[in-house]
Amino acid sequence: MLAIIGGRPQRFAGHVELYTKALEQFGHTPQPIGQHSLGLVADTDEEAVETWWRYWQPVVAALAEERGFYKPDRARYEAEIDHGALFVGSPETVAQKIATVARDLRLSRFDLKYDIMHLPREARARTIELLGSEVAPRVRELLAKEPTHV
Repeated sequence: MLAIIGGRPQRFAGHVELYTKALEQFGHTPQPIGQHSLGLVADTDEEAVETWWRYWQPVVAALAEERGFYKPDRARYEAEIDHGALFVGSPETVAQKIATVARDLRLSRFDLKYDIMHLPREARARTIELLGSEVAPRVRELLAKEPTHV
């Protein structure tokens, strides 16, 4: 499992390559590769983006203060959604992003960490519902057109 919580997921392609080459070199069969990332699925992109920001920003601000890294701002947050490790949006948006990363990193598994401090139960429940009823089937459909390597 690749725990990707910031930056472009594709930057981990070298790790995937090294892992698969090491398995081959030492006579092991290929193994599944998965990704773990943060996010939220809602009925619309706007709802997901606004909801996640409200709860993600204070957590990252506290971590930034504690650990000495960047303070979260809206532009960086939106960049993480557009091209980075945050999987936040409508079912179609999140499915498209998962499928893209699955192809790029040869994933066979994807794990979404949808809970963050104080996120309302309703938002968590809706994410679970949408992941199962819309996102997962759509990802399978997208990947069936161009299968991953694993």
